Amino acid sequence: MVDAFIFMIFSSFGGFLCARTVISRTIDKRDEREYMKHLKGSLSALALLAGASIPLVNSTPVGASNSFSCATSSLATPNISAKPTVSTCTTVAPDGSKELIQIPSNFNGNLILYSHGYVFSGNPLTAVDAFSAGTASILLAEGDALAGSSYAKNGWGAVQAALVDQITTLNDAKSLIATNDPAVLGQTLSSNAVSATYATGVSLGGMITAALVQQNPSTFTGAMPACGVVGGGVTAWNRALYSEVAFKTLFDPTGSLLTTGISPGAATSNYASADAILAGALSKASSSAATAARLALVAALGSVPTWFSQAPSGTPTSTEIPFQSSATAPNLSTASGLQSALLGQADWMFYVDFPFAFGPGRSDLESVAGGNPSWTNGVNYAQVLANSPDYAEVQALYAAAGISLSSDLASIQGTTPISANPSSLHYLQSYFSFNGNIQIPVLTMHTTNDGLVPPENETSYANAVAASGNSNLLNQVYVNDPGHCAFSAAEYASGLHGLMSRVATGSWSGATPAALNAYAAKYYSDPSYNAAADSSPRTFPSNVYPAPPAFDTSGFTPGVPLGQIQSGYLLAAKDGGVFAFNGSFRGSMASVKLNAPVVGIARTPDGQGYWLVASDGGVFSFGDAKFQGSLGGTHLNAPIVGIASTPDGKGYWLVASDGGVFSFGDAKFQGSLGGTHLNAPIVGIASTPDGKGYWLVASDGGVFSFGDAKFQGSLGGTHLNAPVVGIASSGSGQGYWLVASDGGVFSFGDAKFQGSLGGTHLNAPIVGIKYYAPLNGYSLVGADGGVFNFNSSYDGGVASIHLNAPIAAIA
Repeated sequence: MVDAFIFMIFSSFGGFLCARTVISRTIDKRDEREYMKHLKGSLSALALLAGASIPLVNSTPVGASNSFSCATSSLATPNISAKPTVSTCTTVAPDGSKELIQIPSNFNGNLILYSHGYVFSGNPLTAVDAFSAGTASILLAEGDALAGSSYAKNGWGAVQAALVDQITTLNDAKSLIATNDPAVLGQTLSSNAVSATYATGVSLGGMITAALVQQNPSTFTGAMPACGVVGGGVTAWNRALYSEVAFKTLFDPTGSLLTTGISPGAATSNYASADAILAGALSKASSSAATAARLALVAALGSVPTWFSQAPSGTPTSTEIPFQSSATAPNLSTASGLQSALLGQADWMFYVDFPFAFGPGRSDLESVAGGNPSWTNGVNYAQVLANSPDYAEVQALYAAAGISLSSDLASIQGTTPISANPSSLHYLQSYFSFNGNIQIPVLTMHTTNDGLVPPENETSYANAVAASGNSNLLNQVYVNDPGHCAFSAAEYASGLHGLMSRVATGSWSGATPAALNAYAAKYYSDPSYNAAADSSPRTFPSNVYPAPPAFDTSGFTPGVPLGQIQSGYLLAAKDGGVFAFNGSFRGSMASVKLNAPVVGIARTPDGQGYWLVASDGGVFSFGDAKFQGSLGGTHLNAPIVGIASTPDGKGYWLVASDGGVFSFGDAKFQGSLGGTHLNAPIVGIASTPDGKGYWLVASDGGVFSFGDAKFQGSLGGTHLNAPVVGIASSGSGQGYWLVASDGGVFSFGDAKFQGSLGGTHLNAPIVGIKYYAPLNGYSLVGADGGVFNFNSSYDGGVASIHLNAPIAAIA
């Protein structure tokens, strides 16, 4: 998310540093490999690449949306024989966005649209058309044309703006090339035919790249989102919030830090306070094992890696906290390795993450979205930690400190949950979420140790693509380095070359890690294209040193994303029809003759798949929901009435009306009521957030708990106006709601009552209830498909259309 990372350095951080001069600095993670230079757009970009130029020409090419100023220059390309003349064209669009287009005289038919990364609001709009000066040099020498826009907005609002501005820039580039007018370009191109159009970009620009491909499936030939937020904005900002809450809980005794609701005026001071507290804690950690362990816990809940930088060739001119110097990832099996790991995580948080989490980043997001789109309702911090790649480090440090990890997790869990603003969440889902419906080859590229946009984003994207049945079009590669978008020019160009190879041959053989390393090393070994640097995002110049191409050949695989995903809901009809509202439709059984009616539906954690279950125990899987077995064809003592999935989506339980429970995959059997005399039949099942227990509910409101599911009360023996039909767990697992067919809702434990339909005339009986984590509320659904919301988001229903079969469940 950092591309042009510009902000003010504060003159005092709570007294822990001496006063210093306030400065403004441009930060670009390409700086870590490209001598801290930033393409400024217009002709200043060409100054890094070219020699003499001819005067500007102002003209509007046929088909272009704006008048362009163009100039030609000879491309200076060290150690590359091709030195074409390049036409550099710029313009300002009516919406204020700036365009930069560069076309070499030896144009080969490839047009590459580059989307730049995050720039904090308030900074100048700057058009960028390549990852770096070195990358531009390589691509232009090969005959590729480059184009990119500044977008009309900076900050998170850039996503929405870029979806329009980038397409405009692409079309303008096509018009310039097709016109091939020397009066406009200052030269005649060798070809005026665009044969392939590629989209690429880094960080937030990686998200924009993937979004452009999703929204414009026929526009591009191939795409390479790099270090992108391709897990979607919801997951990214939720993950950041988990770490914020943990830091505030464990290290801010005054409670003065803001985690959400950060106004623009408070952003700088809030972030400064967070960094000051962090610096003090890091200093204390050298003599306090407990402090060290708690800092590691904060980092782990945000998926912050333990490797921050490679060993620099020189000493920074100034630092605010010490810098990790490690040429390789720290060895967590040694005391010195654990110490280095903690320092690396502190560097990530201090220099990179906290400006987003506690400062201008979150403030800007909330300004654009109209409120806070993130939430902690329903978060199980112990489960988040268990999924974190840093879990082993935390366990080791807590063991060394001799303090209770479970106690600290309980403290964090006990904080007041944070709810999202419904319209803000909808905005963040819209800009942007990914459905995996790609129709062209896509190569993603990420560093293995990225503390701002963790590589787990690639897991989310791959899951979505797989759920859409498009895995053959996706290839994911990783560069074994620390840093956000810390690629060399050679590595970035090599990735694009591998993508072009896939387009040309239909095979990914030219985009394997070994092939990409060989290409980068063979053709672009000059330091101009293959240099790394240890650089702070704030206060000192980079320390540049040679670095060979580092595409990972060991089979690196990122873990699971830590942030919750909440995207609409699904309705399942008895005939197996599925209706998706702001969720991913992955198929249904509506056109298939079923042996028994569908009675339940359960979703996978990432929202990219689901299971249906029929009353005979038949299970049907869609998207990334893996079939783990069923009871179809098995003699049952009683019909199946419900299904619940495990938190990791690798298993599920089925429950029958006699209370029999059947487990599949990693769903552990915790007990059942099979063979027990019941006063009323079982009608539903809900699992605890950690998947180690479940509740069953009967139609008379009786509740039965198993495993770590705590009994919080029931309606057994209570006179009800209508039978209970469903149960939903609260986010913490310390409570639950029951719903009756007349819409009456009954809450137990910490499940907050948000309203009901009891006493309301309904066109059809209620058949199910679904927990809505962002607002700590719930939705009810009727047999006619009507959806009723209580502190939850309404995304639609089917009450107004004719159904072939009544609705049976909601998920």
